[in-house]
Amino acid sequence: MKHGKTVLIVFSIIMLIVSCTSVPAPEDIPEDLSPMEYFQRAQEAVAQRNDYDTAMVYYQTYKERHPEDLQGNVEADYEIAFLHYKKGEYAAAKSMFSEIISRYETGQASRLKEWPLILSRKVLAKIEASEIAIGEE
Repeated sequence: MKHGKTVLIVFSIIMLIVSCTSVPAPEDIPEDLSPMEYFQRAQEAVAQRNDYDTAMVYYQTYKERHPEDLQGNVEADYEIAFLHYKKGEYAAAKSMFSEIISRYETGQASRLKEWPLILSRKVLAKIEASEIAIGEE
């Protein structure tokens, strides 16, 4: 009986700690972060806690605070789109991947690294293939 109470207390403490972890508001994110720190904190949220929502806030806040950084914004958009994909939010992911691909069809393409385009095409193709497979069932 004593062991059961200990387990219950430990479980309650863990649940309290987990429930206190919340998604930060953009204004709670320090303004003096370097571009790399936004991405690093977002990646840590996913890698350490599977916290996709916090990661999205960091990427979105980066975009809002650094609108002039074309490469950083396309990378942040790719990461957000991929998080939508991981969450099973395929319509949002598909829309964002398509928008990323369309950026490479403009004059900005020469100023952007290729990897977001390549990966966006690959993930978009997976989404579309799964939609076709579901439609065939």
